[in-house]
Amino acid sequence: MNHHLRPSGEANPARIAARRTTALVAALFAATALAGCARTVSSADLTGFGTAAAALQRQTDANFAGADRIARAAAVDRFVRSGTVGLTEKPFPPAVPPDVAAAWRSALFYLERYGLLLGTLTDPQQGAQTTDAFKQLGVELNGGGVGAGISPGVAAAFSSLAGALVQEDARRKALGVLRRNDPHVRGLLTAMAEAIGATDGEGLRGTVAAAWTASTGALQRTYAVAATQHDEAHQRSIMNEYLSALGRRQAQLNDLAALRQSFLALADAHSAAADGSKRPVGELLDVIEGRLDEVRDLAKDIGEEGAR
Repeated sequence: MNHHLRPSGEANPARIAARRTTALVAALFAATALAGCARTVSSADLTGFGTAAAALQRQTDANFAGADRIARAAAVDRFVRSGTVGLTEKPFPPAVPPDVAAAWRSALFYLERYGLLLGTLTDPQQGAQTTDAFKQLGVELNGGGVGAGISPGVAAAFSSLAGALVQEDARRKALGVLRRNDPHVRGLLTAMAEAIGATDGEGLRGTVAAAWTASTGALQRTYAVAATQHDEAHQRSIMNEYLSALGRRQAQLNDLAALRQSFLALADAHSAAADGSKRPVGELLDVIEGRLDEVRDLAKDIGEEGAR
């Protein structure tokens, strides 16, 4: 059985996560609310998009690892109860299959490449080379089925972006490139956000919620036995474990909701750059890194409780 007992004096992890989410999302909106009048963009502003995509990759990997940990804990409980003698790898599937995780990594890798190419747009010496690189990226996206392992919507959005990239013109300035590609980039990041799930019953959030339901089933069964035996002390102990597990479940779902928000925020940052606004990408990166620290802390917390 997985143990999730937390001393009653400690703060509820779901409440901590909710407070952190509120603070970080507030910072994110503050970061994207500052519109300037200048219609130029700097190399640092453009390169920041690629840096943010790389940071999102780390945040996504950490969230996937946490989801896998819970799914496998539930699988262990099912396997033990099944009475199966032979031990193989098949009964313990992760929440996010390896091919799906690889599809997310590939998608974010291509977004990072796109962002790094954006950073060269302000260098007049790189004009033709940058155009060729954009076109080559478009060709790769057209032929590789990028995003198909995530969702049909993400695959279609990558195809749309690819079609725009292969038609890039060396005479187009940085803002022109951004404006032409912005609907495609926004559509792609929005599709990736939707693949995570708009609610706890959809997408990856729904998968993780289901894994937690299976994981807490062991506590429910143990409680039923204790209740039948009228063992009140044991009942109270199990109830505390159960409620603590529910807190961790909500904290992890909050983390996934924040990951979805990060994708939408990156879409806003790209649109802001296309509009010539000065919206500090650095603050967005701070938000993403803050979320990553929170996910890692939660994973460590769950791991320590599970080992008790």
